[in-house]
Amino acid sequence: MIQDSFTLTFPLEKFYASRNNFAPESLLLSALIYALAVSLSNKFSALVLAAIPPIIILCVKKINLSSLLKLNVINLVMIITLALTWPSILGGVKMGMLITLRLNMIYIMCEFMIFPLGITGIYEALCALRVPEKLRVLIILTLRGIFILHERLETALISVKLRAPNLHGIMKLKTFASILASVLLQSSSHSERIMQAVTCRGGFGGFLQSERESVRLRDMLVIVSFMIYSAVVIKCNYL
Repeated sequence: MIQDSFTLTFPLEKFYASRNNFAPESLLLSALIYALAVSLSNKFSALVLAAIPPIIILCVKKINLSSLLKLNVINLVMIITLALTWPSILGGVKMGMLITLRLNMIYIMCEFMIFPLGITGIYEALCALRVPEKLRVLIILTLRGIFILHERLETALISVKLRAPNLHGIMKLKTFASILASVLLQSSSHSERIMQAVTCRGGFGGFLQSERESVRLRDMLVIVSFMIYSAVVIKCNYL
């Protein structure tokens, strides 16, 4: 069995043969810098300036609007909760709208820059950024576990809808609780098997394999550009 079978990465040539024009670490780091700048912004001028890239992305690139809609449904619940628990209703609504705006901007940038990388690209980025090996493997395994949990839950819910389409009331809640418990137990068992596989393959040190060339000029330009742009956004909060 070849050595690549025990890694979470693909050879460098395969990665750069894809449609990505920039190294994954430059995209990941740039998105994190932008997210930090947006999180620290609370003035109108800073938020307007920070909203330029997400607006451009929405105009020129198709974004998963269904996921964005689900995010804003959760944001609506958060706004109502803040309005009811804040010292003043108007203050709670304003804070909720501010958080909603931040989350939407960060989500759009992450969907554009980070999500297309996939697990392989994220792992390559973590390696290039010198993240400790245990931490980066745990991050990847956690992401994989979340995806598996989501797929199993969706499969179980579809199965219930097909077998018992007329469930209502307390029985529907009981069925959902049973499905959720079953999926969690199966996921726990699957996580234990993953840990055993990691141990059999030499522990976390067995993942210490990454092919990475020196950082290219265009990747550095992307990172520096986002650093300057984010610094200007943060500066607008103090003008």
